[in-house]
Amino acid sequence: MVRSSLVLIAVSAVFGLTACAVDGRPMGRAGDGGSSFGDGSTSNPGRDAGDCVPSPENTPETCSDGLDNNCNFQWDCSDPSCSGVGDCPICGRIDTPLGSPLALPDGVGNITCTSDASCPTGQRCYTIQGLLGTRMECRQPYRATLNFIGFGGATFDSVNDLTSICVVMEHSWLRDLEITLEAPNGAQVRLQRFLGQEGGEIYLGQANDCDESATPSPGTGARYCWTPTATRPAMLDYANGGGAMDSAPSCLIGTVDMMPPGDYNAAEPWTNLLGTPLNGNWSLLVTDLWPIDNGYIFEWSISFDPNTVDDCSSPLI
Repeated sequence: MVRSSLVLIAVSAVFGLTACAVDGRPMGRAGDGGSSFGDGSTSNPGRDAGDCVPSPENTPETCSDGLDNNCNFQWDCSDPSCSGVGDCPICGRIDTPLGSPLALPDGVGNITCTSDASCPTGQRCYTIQGLLGTRMECRQPYRATLNFIGFGGATFDSVNDLTSICVVMEHSWLRDLEITLEAPNGAQVRLQRFLGQEGGEIYLGQANDCDESATPSPGTGARYCWTPTATRPAMLDYANGGGAMDSAPSCLIGTVDMMPPGDYNAAEPWTNLLGTPLNGNWSLLVTDLWPIDNGYIFEWSISFDPNTVDDCSSPLI
């Protein structure tokens, strides 16, 4: 199997209390003189302080009744409380399913460098520790980018503003890969750190380890996420520290270790992103730094805290 890079690089109960419009008065309904907002919700002009009595807005019924039930000046799908409830989309999350599996090209390269400036356009200079010692070589990262527009002037002020980066993928050698999240201002945090050309084989998902380099074919992907609240450490810290591994069938040796699907922390501090604007290009860069073995990505997503979004009923991109 030919080795490759990856990507990534992207969103109770009703108590019967009086619900209010954004102006603080009882919410009007379509056809009663209130102004329509295009999503079935309405509001009446004017504001009388104290008219609104909060009640939960987090059920399919309250998230589709055209009312600002919790009196927070947002209603129905525009309210973060309705994220993923009923017909409301998951606020702050962009899912990117692919029409067909995306092959991740192998990281073969031998152009020496001293900095990114000495590499061809689109490539970066990486320090590679291998059997022949430490050297610096140019590599072409795989880059996936989403341009976010739904955050107003908000900035990344807390590590919990970004809730997860997830990917459904397979790869026959995790240790090949360096995976990096890049913010709109160029700030970066490495999600998976390349630790050198050494160590045993670890699958991501159920990789196809016997395909031909000229005609690679996908295996079966598993879902992996990086999140600030993960209890597991970074992937290779988990693996090298003796974390429990799953197993996957191998066409070569029976079974091999497979990284358990689920949540992992990043390999660098999430605080690297503090201060970056939320609007703009967020990119996932995946670079393969060790020849042989490849992989595929099937879908990926990026999720922000719904409370950072201006209007949860509007697209983020």
